[in-house]
Amino acid sequence: MPKNGNGHHGGANDCVGSFCDWANGKSGPQCVDGSGGCSIAHFCEAEESSFHDKNLQDATKKINRILSRIPEDAKGRKLSFMDTHMGTVLAWVKHGGKPAGRQVTRQDDDATVAKSLKLKLK
Repeated sequence: MPKNGNGHHGGANDCVGSFCDWANGKSGPQCVDGSGGCSIAHFCEAEESSFHDKNLQDATKKINRILSRIPEDAKGRKLSFMDTHMGTVLAWVKHGGKPAGRQVTRQDDDATVAKSLKLKLK
């Protein structure tokens, strides 16, 4: 489980509201009130099951270990997953932000999101 606010990269308490979404503008990505789409970079561990086998358990632990070794951001941003229609981006995100001015969100069209986040599309 992510640590709530006192851990390496923060926790769910760093977010605004019950659902967090991302918005990207002049000051960079922020996690803001929304309908989901932005979360602290951490995978939940689960017991072995038909949909989460031993391979996925091992991968989850390895990925979480890698994420936990990333040094904290000097600017106080949190390591986060930003969901898009094209995939998920691992990014430093300011949590608790308030949208200001024109910002790109995951609700924008794919071309706008890709340009704003500088995504490499295949």
